[in-house]
Amino acid sequence: MRPLCLALLVLAFGCLSHQSVQAQIDPNSVPDVGTMVRITMTDGSVYLGEIISQELGIIRLKTSNLGTLQVPTVNIERLEDLTGDKMRKGKYWFENPSYNRYFLGQSAQPLRKGEGYYQNIWVFFNAAHYGITKNISIGGGFEFLSTFGAQTPIFFLSAKAGFPFCQRSSAGATIRYLNIADLSGNDDIDTDLAGGLFLGTAQYTYGTNDHNITGGIGYGIAGKEAADRPVFVLGGQTRVGRRMGLLTENYIIPGDRVEAVFIYGMRFMGERISFDLVFLNHREIAKVIFIGIPMVDFVFKFGK
Repeated sequence: MRPLCLALLVLAFGCLSHQSVQAQIDPNSVPDVGTMVRITMTDGSVYLGEIISQELGIIRLKTSNLGTLQVPTVNIERLEDLTGDKMRKGKYWFENPSYNRYFLGQSAQPLRKGEGYYQNIWVFFNAAHYGITKNISIGGGFEFLSTFGAQTPIFFLSAKAGFPFCQRSSAGATIRYLNIADLSGNDDIDTDLAGGLFLGTAQYTYGTNDHNITGGIGYGIAGKEAADRPVFVLGGQTRVGRRMGLLTENYIIPGDRVEAVFIYGMRFMGERISFDLVFLNHREIAKVIFIGIPMVDFVFKFGK
């Protein structure tokens, strides 16, 4: 289990270090004169302004507070076109850093190639996801305390394929494996979850990076026994401000008595980080805590 923990850390920080040595932008990809852009330099400096001219590897940029700058394209790490709704009332609206993620699950929208994120829930649970192609991403995570003394610590592995189509639609499928902790230290104990839990989910998402809704259906295999009924998933998020959004993620199991788990709350955003404050609820939980059990996470986006 400990090698798995180290592998996840190497994955996250290895991708970060890769970004620091990536090739710079192609001068031929620079937008036309008159375009508002946001330029991030290799030294971390950020400039926002209008392109006046571009020739011989030099961009002349008209800014509101620094005047006209001459920016060498060889020193540019990222150039973002600000046409459309990225400028609102004179303020730059950065991309939602968690555009394809709710709280525990994801939408059908794929991570971009070379893009990923690290998530920490309540300090003890750690996860990382990374886009290996434009349509396929992989992920994994572990629960910290169970790595000490448990015969089978809690960890998960996942693989996801997502395919955008039309203008605002995406379809995807996710496969997850969750290893369940055996805290008893007795290998002879046979439980329904011995061998772990496999879950396959098909998803459809409609919307934009700031406002989207996802519906899905999944089936699970616990140990050697397959579930006799599906799990329905319904999630969504909406960005209500430059740095704030609302999200929900719900799991419904039909049957003689419908079981449902609800997650809902707020998201606070920066350019590469987000912080969620949500509540997990169920009919039995609501009898004790009406609004549900509070849960928090911190997410850091890396890559593109």
